[in-house]
Amino acid sequence: EVLDDSYKFSASGTYYSPAAGELSATKEYLKSLPDEDDPEVFGMHQNANTAFNRDESLTLMATLLSLQPREGGGGGGKSSDEIVTELADNIEEQLPQILDEDDAGETTFIIQPNGLLNSLAIVLQQEMIKFNRLLRTMAVALKDLKKAINGLIVMSGELDSMYSSFMTNQVPQNFVKVSFATLKSLGSWVKDLILRVDFFRGWLLNGQPATFPLPVFFFPQGFMTGTLQTYARKYQVAIDTLTFKFDILREKAEDFEEGPDDGIYATGLYLEGAKWDYDKWLLAPSDNGVMFQLLPCIHFQPAVNHKCAPDDYACPVYKTSVRQGVLSTTGMSTNFVVAVEFPTDVDPDTWVLYGVAALCNLTD
Repeated sequence: EVLDDSYKFSASGTYYSPAAGELSATKEYLKSLPDEDDPEVFGMHQNANTAFNRDESLTLMATLLSLQPREGGGGGGKSSDEIVTELADNIEEQLPQILDEDDAGETTFIIQPNGLLNSLAIVLQQEMIKFNRLLRTMAVALKDLKKAINGLIVMSGELDSMYSSFMTNQVPQNFVKVSFATLKSLGSWVKDLILRVDFFRGWLLNGQPATFPLPVFFFPQGFMTGTLQTYARKYQVAIDTLTFKFDILREKAEDFEEGPDDGIYATGLYLEGAKWDYDKWLLAPSDNGVMFQLLPCIHFQPAVNHKCAPDDYACPVYKTSVRQGVLSTTGMSTNFVVAVEFPTDVDPDTWVLYGVAALCNLTD
C-alpha cells in the first residue's frame, strides 16, 4: 500500500510520498509541509500537543515559583511569616481526627468461621495505619513550624524546607515521605486527604461500602490482592490462579445499595489518551482539548486462569500521571496498579500508540 501514489501517511492527507516526477514538484511539496510536525504524523492524537504545552507550562511555572524571594520590597502586604502561619493554621483546623479502630461499627471487623478477619477488613486496617501516621506527622510538623516562626524552637532544615514549600503551594517533603502518591499542589492535596479520610471513616463506622473509589487508597494494589484473596478463600482456589475480568457497568455508583457477590465495584478512574463512547460502549479517540474523562463504574470480578481477549485493550492503571514507579518490597510497582480490559472496535495496538492509560489521581 505504501508504494501506491494515493497512499497517505496520516488521516489529514498532509503527509504522503510524492509521485515520481519533476524534482521541482517534489521540492514544492516538501516546502508545503508544516514547520512543526503535527502529532498525527507519529500516529498520535491531536491532544498530544496540548499535553506537551501543558507540561512545559507547568515546568516553567514551577521554575518561576522556586525563584520567588521570601520577602517582598514593601507595599504593606502580609509578610512571609504571616502567610505561612495563616496557612498552617488553616490546614491545622481542617486536619481530620485520627481513625480509631475502637469506633468500628458492628459489621466492620467480623471474625469469619475460619477464625480470620475478612481480607478487605485487613486492607482497611492497613490503610488506617498509613493515614494515621500521615495525620500525626502533619499535626506535629504544623505545630513545630509555627513555634519556629515565633522563635520558640530552632528552625531546622526540614522546617525551613516546609516553610519554602508553603510559600510556593507545594506539598512539603516531610509530608510527601509518609503520603499517598500525588502530584497535586498543597491546597488540592489537603482537600484530597480530607476526602480520603472521610471515606475510610465511613467504612470504619458503617461497614464495607457497596462501591470503592480506587483513588482513595494508599496502596490500591493491596486492595486488589485482598479482593482476590476473599474469592480464593470463599471458593477454595489457589490465589495465584486468579486474575480479574472486567465488566463496564451502565449503572451509576450511587445506584448500588450493596456490593456484588464476588469482586468489587470500583469507581474514580480517569481515562487519558482516549474516551469512553457511551453510545457504542467501547473505547474511542478523545475529543480535541479533552485530556481526561471519568470512567463508568467497573466490576472487578475474580476469575480462574482468565486471559484478556485478543480484541480487547488491556489498559494500564496508574496511581499518578507520571506512569512510572519502582518495585516495592512486596514485588509490586509503586505506581502501576492493574490492567483493565476495555472493548474496542479497532486494533488494540492503536491505543498503545496513543498512550492510553487510566489514572487514579490527576495532577490537579
